[in-house]
Amino acid sequence: MVATPIGNLEDISLRATKILLNAQIIACEDTGHTGNLIKLLGNTKPKRYISIRDFNEAQVIEKILLELENNDVALVSDAGTPLISDPGFKLVRAAKKVVPIPGPCAAITALSAAGLPTNKFLFLGFLPKKWKILPEITTIIYESPMRIEKTVSEIKSRYPDAQIVLAHELTKIHEQILKIENCKLKILAKGEYVILVYRPKDSVQSYPKEN
Repeated sequence: MVATPIGNLEDISLRATKILLNAQIIACEDTGHTGNLIKLLGNTKPKRYISIRDFNEAQVIEKILLELENNDVALVSDAGTPLISDPGFKLVRAAKKVVPIPGPCAAITALSAAGLPTNKFLFLGFLPKKWKILPEITTIIYESPMRIEKTVSEIKSRYPDAQIVLAHELTKIHEQILKIENCKLKILAKGEYVILVYRPKDSVQSYPKEN
């Protein structure tokens, strides 16, 4: 299970590069996208790509498990750490041995730069269209550019005192990390957003105490 860059190619680790260049079989979401990444890393060896997505994961698991009897298979997502709101969970659960190759993750990258409390946090991935409540700790949410304004407006209306930070295009040229109470959001059509929300228990400036 290999983490790949979320934007800047230089963020890939030496270990991940070595694994991907030596792997004969790569399971990935978009074969063309991953093929381009492998070329940029300097690949000179022939490879086979197996597309694994949410809608076909159950069908390709058996094929990949058969390959694993004789070969190593590198699992990647289009960007970041596999399984984090991306396909791969069913495959990892079914495999006898999984070796994690850690690296970039949009959720953790955004959290590290948001300026919100990090001693406790919750990752929710993509919110359902009808959601009920956010906890009183830093919460990390993924959202599409088509729904970002609606979701942020709904969070603000429910929790007027919440601190909200948006991260977009992380590690790329047009990277944005914005505290929305101070900045007007400029919506970009490409790429998912990371929303970070902190609901203070006592006041906007309070920091959650350890038990």
